[in-house]
Amino acid sequence: MTMIKGRWQLPVLLALFVVPTLAAMVLVFTDWRPAGFTNNGDLVQPAEQLSPGQWRSARGEPLQFAGDWLVVVPQTSACGDDCEQRLDTLSRARIALDRDIDRVQLLLLQPADGPVDPAVIPEGIRVMEADADTVADLNVHQGAAMAAHIVDYRGYHVMRYAAPLDGAGLLDDLEKLLRLSKEEAERRAQEEATAE
Repeated sequence: MTMIKGRWQLPVLLALFVVPTLAAMVLVFTDWRPAGFTNNGDLVQPAEQLSPGQWRSARGEPLQFAGDWLVVVPQTSACGDDCEQRLDTLSRARIALDRDIDRVQLLLLQPADGPVDPAVIPEGIRVMEADADTVADLNVHQGAAMAAHIVDYRGYHVMRYAAPLDGAGLLDDLEKLLRLSKEEAERRAQEEATAE
């Protein structure tokens, strides 16, 4: 192999190091993401603490969610056809999680003394009550009606989905989040085991 000599050394070195850096900067600043890393819902950045431990059932019981992910449907009016269809879609998505079904709870969140009668809600969906401001904030984002939200096992609001709900997209995002959280838990357990 012949060596590059003289006046071509500097341009070649610049091309090897500067061009990839500039390309990476362009991709970052244009917010480009590979197709394999896109979300179907809107990622909440930064994630907001929602304090779901303060939510109560109609009987005043607090929400128990230790280690569970929550799919929250905000509802400020009576549950009509659209609401029932959304809850059915979410129930089917939860069933599709298969062995991870026990890691996810479905919640319909309404204001205190809200309009939804828990007796008419399908089995497997809990009706919880929160302060009216929290429900109103979850119900609309930047003027668009929201269909559902994902809250992680620590109570952080991580994703939101506009109406009409894309059930397959939510399921895809939820599967990714559950897989990543499981991998993180396994990594931490392994680190703790090696530290002992």
